[in-house]
Amino acid sequence: MFGLVGVVLIAAAADIMFGHWLSIPPDSSDGVLTTRGQAQQRGDLLWGGVMLVTGVLLFGGSVTELVRRRPTVVVNRDGLRLVDGGDDGLIPWGSIEAISSGTIRDPYDGSIREQLIVVSKAGVAAVAGLPGVTRETGTLYIDAHDWSTSVTDVALSAQGAHDHFLRMEAVRDYEPPSIVWEITVDQPEPDPPAALTEQGDVPEEGADEDDE
Repeated sequence: MFGLVGVVLIAAAADIMFGHWLSIPPDSSDGVLTTRGQAQQRGDLLWGGVMLVTGVLLFGGSVTELVRRRPTVVVNRDGLRLVDGGDDGLIPWGSIEAISSGTIRDPYDGSIREQLIVVSKAGVAAVAGLPGVTRETGTLYIDAHDWSTSVTDVALSAQGAHDHFLRMEAVRDYEPPSIVWEITVDQPEPDPPAALTEQGDVPEEGADEDDE
């Protein structure tokens, strides 16, 4: 759209500055510009120059955006980001149930196209509205047919980042027990050995006979 606006501005600038096919030409008399016509010509050159520069910038910028390859999917610490021109759709790791890759048949030409498949958790609304992304009951099918990187490699990278997020969440939510349990085992004291018994505690032989 911006490129089309740029083309219109370039054409209008050419008409104002040189052609005057649609715009009113400066006042002239017998092919010679009058004083008023000269002032009009300077104004036409000024406005035409502004429109020409603006049109060239818009058209050049739009062509650059079309030619320059932009990533369709970005895997980062926040989640899976779907990029399409100026519109970004972030799918947080916490809302993703599983990630895989596969193929589907194109309903238009019957060709087999590679897909990055993202399954959202129950109750989480999946992003939609981006070109090349199809949503079916919480599952996103991202067209990866023209990617320079294998969709399998992208899926493995996304799975690793998702698993790392789940491990970090498990560590963050872990709460150590608030009570330290102590166990005490009662053990009876052993009986002293017979050799260590006091002499008076052991009756001597023949003690009864002497007393008599």
